[in-house]
Amino acid sequence: MKPIASAVALCFLFVIVGQAQTKPAPSLHPTPLEAFARQPATHIAWSKEIGRFDSSEAHAVVTALILEDTAQRPHQMRGVRIDLSSQDSKDEVYLGEETLGTYKSALDEISRNIPESRNSARDGLVPGGTSYLGSCIFRNPNNTTRVHALNATYYFAPHSEGVSLSALKKAEFRFPKQDPSQFSAAIALAIDQLKGH
Repeated sequence: MKPIASAVALCFLFVIVGQAQTKPAPSLHPTPLEAFARQPATHIAWSKEIGRFDSSEAHAVVTALILEDTAQRPHQMRGVRIDLSSQDSKDEVYLGEETLGTYKSALDEISRNIPESRNSARDGLVPGGTSYLGSCIFRNPNNTTRVHALNATYYFAPHSEGVSLSALKKAEFRFPKQDPSQFSAAIALAIDQLKGH
């Protein structure tokens, strides 16, 4: 049991970042739901806004949806679209229904680890730097295939902390004073809504 606990503990990411380095963004493959959504004949058969998150830095809208295209198989796909925006950037992330439980669990795990990580994160900050607490679920161990999917962390900056969302592009969408459990609750609601349709 001890090796399993060690593996789980190592799975959590705790990264301290100094000044941002500029690198060209590698090309990203769409999630299966995003690829289906981008097909010309695909349309939204059903959708419902599940949650809206606003901060002084960014906005996110979580929508549960069922997509349909009778001309191809599968004829229908379900999941969540997360619309992210800030003053400088916009992004749209599609998460398939089969992945939602994994995302919910990871967000809950990050939320549970914030209190015990706060002091060490703040102590390790370099001037102008940021520390991030995340989950290995959001990491792609095989760097040859990068997928345009959600990446969530909790950030600690000199004068703020909160949720940071991205889709593995350069843009980061920050939600100061918000907890990952709020986003987890939206995903849980989306799971329930999709089961009902």
